[in-house]
Amino acid sequence: MTELPPNAQSRTPLIAEALGYAGGVLAIAAGIFMVRDLWPGFPAGAGLAFAAVAWVALGAAGAAVRMTGNPAFRRLRSVLWLMSTASLAAFTATLADQVGWFSPAGTTLVTSAAAAAYGAALWWRTRAVLQHLAVFASAAIGVGTAVYWLAPGIAAWGPGLGIWFLSVLWGAGVVRGYLPPAAAGYFAAGVGLLAGAQLTMQVPAGHVLAVATAAGQLAAGVLPRQAWPVALGAVGVLLLVPQTASRYLPASDAAPVAIFAAGAVMFGSAVWLARRRAGSR
Repeated sequence: MTELPPNAQSRTPLIAEALGYAGGVLAIAAGIFMVRDLWPGFPAGAGLAFAAVAWVALGAAGAAVRMTGNPAFRRLRSVLWLMSTASLAAFTATLADQVGWFSPAGTTLVTSAAAAAYGAALWWRTRAVLQHLAVFASAAIGVGTAVYWLAPGIAAWGPGLGIWFLSVLWGAGVVRGYLPPAAAGYFAAGVGLLAGAQLTMQVPAGHVLAVATAAGQLAAGVLPRQAWPVALGAVGVLLLVPQTASRYLPASDAAPVAIFAAGAVMFGSAVWLARRRAGSR
């Protein structure tokens, strides 16, 4: 048997990764094309069958990928399993909506629960970044929907507060080492905190929570010299502080002053962090 040259051997995982991505995307695109062109004549049974086949096939394909020391195969498996999770979500949503006749909130709740459970099983096996993020996203959607379903009169600030508390608990789990990888966990919790805080800004207390969240993320990044919390905190300040200033300081010179002060704090934090990092080398 002829052995492949070293260059060809090094390219094989990347070629397999690219082909796997292309095949999975084409399969999903075919399903979207069929639904778009044949809907509403597209029968629910056919949609369920297609989603189920995609879910099982993509999951089996990911399980069949041989794990070696090459990271391309790990990325390929993670992406295939992410697409498998999306296919399961489509299957569950179709089943709940068109067969079970669930309400929109009920459909979303069932779908997010199924995706979270399946994604958690895959994450438990791999501890992969994409599976971690998929589980958090599904859990956040489920929590927000559950709060809305239980108390629909509280509008968006209730689901936002639920997502915010979930993100706090998620971050605590990451700190204690229960939810690896840590980088993915911190990113997910940080984004969840910002998203939840944004939704709570319908009420005055939500503005306080939002600004405190952005400031807390900046502090959480500056003190231990971590880049991700600082970046997320900066995004939070950019998004949340102008909204608060515009609401409580309308048509006033104090609004741009408040925004400028927030920018100055961000700039000073960045300079301090850079100097501390350079001094530690």
